[in-house]
Amino acid sequence: MHAIELRKRPIPEALALGPALVERAEQAQAAHLALSLVDGATVVLGAAQRAGRVVDLAACMQRGIPILRRATTGTAAWLGGRGLVVTLALPHVAALVADATPRTLLNRNVRPLLGALTRAGMLAHYFGREWITLRRRPAALLGFDVAASGAVLVEAFIGHDASIALPDEITTESERAVDRFLGKKPASLAELATDTPLDLDRFAHALLDALRARTEPTITTPAIGADELDTRPFAPIEHARDPIPKRLLLKPAVRVPIGWIESAIEPEGARRAWLGGDVLAPRWALARIATQGDTGMPEIALEGATMADLLAC
Repeated sequence: MHAIELRKRPIPEALALGPALVERAEQAQAAHLALSLVDGATVVLGAAQRAGRVVDLAACMQRGIPILRRATTGTAAWLGGRGLVVTLALPHVAALVADATPRTLLNRNVRPLLGALTRAGMLAHYFGREWITLRRRPAALLGFDVAASGAVLVEAFIGHDASIALPDEITTESERAVDRFLGKKPASLAELATDTPLDLDRFAHALLDALRARTEPTITTPAIGADELDTRPFAPIEHARDPIPKRLLLKPAVRVPIGWIESAIEPEGARRAWLGGDVLAPRWALARIATQGDTGMPEIALEGATMADLLAC
């Protein structure tokens, strides 16, 4: 495991760490880990979510809230002030946990994080899908992507000043219709620290130390400079259709356990298509299924929907 020095980063830089660490993980054939301290009210969409289905862009603009898109798929996270972003890059799914497979990608690879969070003072559990509970409250949102090469990126978003749940006043009716947390009320780190106020810097250092201890041997790698990070893919979103390619016609969204799957097709000939939504799945696989179906598709990591759901769209 290569651990990057803990640092305060603007949110676009914290998001840009994902692709940068995946590249390093592939080159070194070793896991890479980074923790970023972030600050600022921001919506962080999953890689395949249509912006206008999740959030009210006008409401966000009125409140000065940027909408960013991360490299990992899944549902949106709210960073309503100070928070933490955990970035884990693996050269392959079993690089950290030997018995991990595409179907158990999150189940296996969040285990070191669960142990580290608990050791840092927040009892953590993962019951499946896209969030972790701390002291029995949803408090960390997960996303993943898997490259065609097999390299894996896992991200976790944890709010200190506010929970990871998007505020109702900036979401759409279709987003509010989904019970994202299965009846549980999400909580921030500050809210969970009932005994004494939580020092976020100290907690982040304790979390990183605990992660290092659980993934020994660990090599401390020099921090990645801002000039090494490509933040262009993580610029604020301005269009409700983003990321649907131009000239494709949007089809009705389909409900699945995690929320919604969406698709769009070319008006004539259906030569091009787009598939996205809330599902956790490799981006390359969504693109391939949109145009070719599941012909010759290998086993893929998939959470929140089934292959049948994707094909039906």
